[in-house]
Amino acid sequence: MKHRAIGVLLIIGVLFACSKKLGEKDYYDLANQYMAKEDWKQAEAYFEKIVQEFPNGMYTSKALFMVGFINANYLNNYDKAREYYQKFIDRYPNHELADDAKYELENMGKNIDDLPFLKDETLQEGQAKVDETTQ
Repeated sequence: MKHRAIGVLLIIGVLFACSKKLGEKDYYDLANQYMAKEDWKQAEAYFEKIVQEFPNGMYTSKALFMVGFINANYLNNYDKAREYYQKFIDRYPNHELADDAKYELENMGKNIDDLPFLKDETLQEGQAKVDETTQ
């Protein structure tokens, strides 16, 4: 009976040692691996894990942005995208991606042909063609 109890304790100890909690970088790397596989739901889940478990971590800002980005551009969950983009802007107003988050918020759900940067390029190309034909 004593040997059996020791065996059970050893198994529990091994299981406990093997159940190491993943770190922030581990989650970030996993999220990016799933992004590369275009598994948006799984990538989103790992980015959200970073936001929840490491609120002041070194990858939290990018994770916040990426949850918004994935929801806006791949999952079409605009409410969640707006929520995460706004959290990102509120928390990191001077981050290099802050302007991108603002742009995403302003243009979310629009048809690609209606995006401002495409309209400007289309107008310039059209004007160039007009100029060519009038010369």
